Order: sequence, then C-alpha cells, then structure tokens
Amino acid sequence: MPTLYKPFRGSHGISRGFTGRDYRTQHTGVDYRTPKRTPVLASAAGVVVRSVDLTVSYGRYIIIAHSGGVFTLYAHLDKRQAGEGARVAVGQRIGLSGSTGRSTGPHLHFEVRKGRNSSAATVNPVPLLKGSPPTVTELTEPTGLTGLTDAPGAVGAAVVSAPEAAEVTDVTDVTDVTDEPDTREVVEPGETVEPGEAVEPGGVREPGVAPDQ
Repeated sequence: MPTLYKPFRGSHGISRGFTGRDYRTQHTGVDYRTPKRTPVLASAAGVVVRSVDLTVSYGRYIIIAHSGGVFTLYAHLDKRQAGEGARVAVGQRIGLSGSTGRSTGPHLHFEVRKGRNSSAATVNPVPLLKGSPPTVTELTEPTGLTGLTDAPGAVGAAVVSAPEAAEVTDVTDVTDVTDEPDTREVVEPGETVEPGEAVEPGGVREPGVAPDQ
C-alpha cells in the first residue's frame, strides 16, 4: 500500500463518511466540504487511468492508479487538470473541486479502491491518510492532456521541495497500474439512472463507475 495523503491542503471537514462497499445502498467514499474551485491534489504518485467529463453521478472525475493495486478517485470536479496517461507526483494539482454530476453543493467525493482495476472494491480512506501532501514548488510541461478541452490551466509532471523531493519526484517506480477489465464479473458495476432522469448535456454513462449516493 503506498503512502496516501489528503487530496487537498488545509482543513476541510467531512460532510458524509464512508459507510460501505455496496454503491447501491452505501456511500463508498468520503465527502469533504471543499469550497468550489479548491485545488484537488494527487493523494500519491501514480498514473491517471480515467479522466472523464461528464457523467450523471460523479460528474467530472479522475481516477489515479498507484502501486500495489491501489486506485484513488476524485469526483464532482469543476475542472479536470490531468488527462489519461499523465504520470503525476504526490501533491500535484489534478483539478478543481466543484458540484458536477449528482451533487447538492460544492464538495469533493474521494474514494480509495484496491484490486485489479479501477472498478475494484472501495475501502475507508480516512484511516489511510497521512495529512496534507508535500508542497509542489515547480511545474513542468503537461502530459497526457490530448483532447482535454476543459483544462486550460492543466499541469504536468512536478518537482517538490526538499525533503520530500527524493521520495516523490520519480514516479517511474509505479508499476502494475494498467486498468484491465475485471474478468470476475460478466458486467462491471455501472451507473444507475432513475426513470426519467436526464443525462447532463454532453454527459456519458461511464462503465464501472458507481453513483455517488
């Protein structure tokens, strides 16, 4: 299990906690009371395997694959600022929080998943988080941002300040980050849409993504 940090700096309370793994009846992540456009940061070094705009439930969201079969999800974003395939350092900005998708107000929905792919079962993130992430002090050219029209201020690879720099500037040691189909299920868990509920303009229903309830 990689070291995980909170996906933001400062202190933002929890409006809704983790209640279980069953997305049909339980809340599979943690909702933080982040004001709109709060910088959202990578919880650990990894590779972006999902950067999606828009879905009915999660709105704009990003999933990062980390070492050890761990995935983190960041949902209801106002803007995505890392594209699929981007290699990110811990503490690197990947988006701005918002209230897109099925949401009653600005907040950040954060999940930790562990398993073979990004549709894996969720675990309670709160006991795993070590506090605010290291500070990013320098940004380089963006990577993995092809076709990402909603992120004019996107950021790419990062260099962080000492003493954390030796730990997080090199993400080449992140392995097993491919997002293979989950062969354990005939059909991966997907979004459920209530009868008569409309998809937002330009929205898509993304396979393997459960609703944020």
